[in-house]
Amino acid sequence: LLDGVPVNSCMILALDTVGREVNTIETLAKNGELHPLQQAFIDHDASQCGFCTPGMLMSCVHLLQTNPNPTLEEVKQAISGNLCRCGTHPHIFKAVLAAADEQQRK
Repeated sequence: LLDGVPVNSCMILALDTVGREVNTIETLAKNGELHPLQQAFIDHDASQCGFCTPGMLMSCVHLLQTNPNPTLEEVKQAISGNLCRCGTHPHIFKAVLAAADEQQRK
């Protein structure tokens, strides 16, 4: 996330991030505790080969920050820019919707 917005990291030069807020998958866990969405990915087996996991997580974190109660179609739209080689999309959908539900209960 660059200034809170998902971007393709391969298209951003390091120089373009100077003075801007950069959040990566490494910034999600706090004090040794996984982010709720990271835990949901584990609970729902949403990261098979791991190739797409960082991008999927960051796209979905942004989704839940801007829309705490997304529909399945909104989750699909949020991850549409991420490539998944092993087709774990159904598990990702379940994980994001479960994390949103958990977030609503808190």
